[in-house]
Amino acid sequence: MDIEIRITRDLDSFLRLVDQWNGMVAEKFDGHPFFSHFWFVNYYQSFFPGQSLYILTAHNGGKMVGALPMIICRRRLAGLPLKEVRLLAGEHSHVNQILVKSGDGKIVDLFFDSLLQEGVDLICLADIPAEFPLPFGVCDFCRSHRLLLERKSVKASPFIRVEGSFEEYRKRLSKKFRELLNNRLNRIKRVGSFEIRSFTRPTDYELLLKDMQSISADSWQSQNNTGLYSTDDSSTFYRNLIQHSLENGYGEVSILYITDKPAAFEYHIFHGSTEYCLKVEFAQRFAKLSPGAVLDQKLVKRAFSTDIKVYDLLGFQSEYKARWTKDVRWQHRYYLFNRSLPAWAVYVIEHRLRNRLGKSKLLRRIRRLLKRNND
Repeated sequence: MDIEIRITRDLDSFLRLVDQWNGMVAEKFDGHPFFSHFWFVNYYQSFFPGQSLYILTAHNGGKMVGALPMIICRRRLAGLPLKEVRLLAGEHSHVNQILVKSGDGKIVDLFFDSLLQEGVDLICLADIPAEFPLPFGVCDFCRSHRLLLERKSVKASPFIRVEGSFEEYRKRLSKKFRELLNNRLNRIKRVGSFEIRSFTRPTDYELLLKDMQSISADSWQSQNNTGLYSTDDSSTFYRNLIQHSLENGYGEVSILYITDKPAAFEYHIFHGSTEYCLKVEFAQRFAKLSPGAVLDQKLVKRAFSTDIKVYDLLGFQSEYKARWTKDVRWQHRYYLFNRSLPAWAVYVIEHRLRNRLGKSKLLRRIRRLLKRNND
């Protein structure tokens, strides 16, 4: 296998890769929307405009066979300036991965070789699913290139196994939670009429956008600056994503209306036999009725009557999500430190001394001293 690694550094050149990129994703990853060319372009334009792109693609006989979308940034760790390369991803990314199939370890090595030739101090691969066979190849690569490797388990992402009937699944929930769900549903029924409308057509976009904005403006997520429209960058990202997913048949927005007033919404993406729950918000003025829990129950129940096998709640396991499921997928974060002096110093301070000294005064003094010497 004669592999050629190509590097793309500007947006215009990246945009021209659309057909090759989507062809590779269709062939190797069944066209997963989280790996599509649109996903990464939208993420870059929404959250990292102006940052230095560093898109690695692998080609065999001119055909794209793998990719690693990254950005290069300058940052300080332990008071020291570092040149870091990280995945083109963030808190709104849910399935991060080096885009090569299992067994293509040679391509991963060539990607890392290219990153080292760029002179970076730190390579950060964030939130990689535990099932991706990365550790073995990374460990071997780090040993052969005398790199320092640190891995952290950073996220337990919850999901529901859609097996059997909804009634069987519901019996496995705690009695207290089942009673709570019944209580919330009965309470909404006593208030008046309610209905759930699911939108999947591109022509629905303008209508649902207005109702989603109305809900988000009054949600607790908006107050915490984590709502769909809390910031300009997240608003841009989700507007584009919702429109694209409706136009291409892989997205759905479900809105719960109470007496014809929008009370809660969920935005889902579908791929194969998996339903991904990307975003949930409810209006605080309906908080006593728990519209989010009512909408959740209806959509989870619906999944059991379809071909869905996994109902993925995404994000972190919370007390509320743990009531729905105990199943989680672990995600790991990998830090590869180059042989440069700043990189090794950061590794020792942040990943060795911290483990031994914690938040001690000595560690804080070391950080302040390094920062002062580098200012």
